[in-house]
Formats: sequence, structure tokens, C-alpha cells
Amino acid sequence: MARKARLFFASVDETGAIAVKSVIRPIPASDSPLRDTLEALVKGPTSQELNLGLVSMIPAGASLRGVVMRGDTAEVDFSESFRFNAQGVEAMTAQLRQVVYAATEFPSVKRVQVLIEGRKVTYLGTEGVRLDAPLSRASFQR
Repeated sequence: MARKARLFFASVDETGAIAVKSVIRPIPASDSPLRDTLEALVKGPTSQELNLGLVSMIPAGASLRGVVMRGDTAEVDFSESFRFNAQGVEAMTAQLRQVVYAATEFPSVKRVQVLIEGRKVTYLGTEGVRLDAPLSRASFQR
């Protein structure tokens, strides 16, 4: 049995600006659809999606350690390498948007608290994208 998941990847235009775009992809159905969706997101775009110019801003070495719901907030726990994105602040923001947008596709998820190795961190990377409070889609509206 498969179900359709909406994943969010980045596209970078000729000026270097990063946009986040959604794709619908079949993934195996299980009793953990949110975790399965985020696992698929962390794995990155398929070759077809890469051909459409989509890339992931989630660092290659990052892995999903766990997902726990607390009320309407998904606590999403990543490995240490999720914190360090060599491509700078705009890429870090896009990486967080990818996660928050994919998670909030689920009606039960209003906000996402990103954890690193099981704990809250104040900033993503050394550049300083704040992570100490739950994020929602509204967090990315400029």
C-alpha cells in the first residue's frame, strides 16, 4: 500500500535565489506517516526531481532520529550534521522550510520544534538561524 506525500525541495535560480517547491510522491503507507514523509524528505530528491532542477538544502549527512507529537507541535529530532549547512543562512532557512512545510501538510501539525541529537539548540549553524522555539509556516513569511 502506498500513499501520496507532499515533499518540499529547493530550486535555485540563476541569481542564486532559493525557492521552495512541492512535489507529490508515493511513499509506502505505515502507521507513522509523518516520520515516513520526513524520512523521504531527508533522503532527498529522486533523479526525476533532480532533472526538474530540485535540490535539497538538508545537509547530505543529516539523518532523522525521531518524531514525537506534543499537542499540535511535532518534535523532529535530527542528527548533529543537520546543524551545519555550508551554503549559508539562506540555505539553512530553506532547509528548515522544507521540514516545516512537509510536517505541516498534516492537519494535526501546526508547529515544528527542531531538535538536534535529542535537545533544543538556540541556533542552526554558526550563522544564527533561530531554532529555540517551534516554527510554523508563518515563521517564514517575510
